[in-house]
Amino acid sequence: MKRLLLVLLLIGAPLAKGADKSAATFYVQLVRGSDQDAPPAPQARLIGPKLGHRLHDVFKWKNYWEIKRETVTLKTGDKIRRRMSQQREVEIAWPSSREMTVSLYTDGKLTRKRQQSIDTAFYIAGGDKDVSECWFIIVRRDNPDAAEPGPGPGSTRPQPGLVSTN
Repeated sequence: MKRLLLVLLLIGAPLAKGADKSAATFYVQLVRGSDQDAPPAPQARLIGPKLGHRLHDVFKWKNYWEIKRETVTLKTGDKIRRRMSQQREVEIAWPSSREMTVSLYTDGKLTRKRQQSIDTAFYIAGGDKDVSECWFIIVRRDNPDAAEPGPGPGSTRPQPGLVSTN
């Protein structure tokens, strides 16, 4: 009887552990790109160098301003939707243990949807606001504050050597 209990404990513990839902934290940023030196909104701050390098290497804007940030924690099977601006919303769904889906909505209508690995570091999508500005929604796993030391809230100038303005 003791052996049977021991065998059940040894087999059951890994099964119970596998049934436990793991949680993942995502950082969602609304970013605006422009050639203006002044922030586009009072709460806007320049993005950090890690994200800055990714955007500056591909896009033409002089500055990239974080307008809003949300932190969300999901478990496998969860879905969450966040309003990032009056027009833009993002939905993150984690239907399976390895895949996630990011959906972007503009004025309530689905405009982009992408399925990718849960381990992908960044999801970046955006579009033109007008001829002088663009917007991006970034969904990332690393904490922007920990990954990107640099200007804090209210800063309008990058710290030397931290943000490229090319």
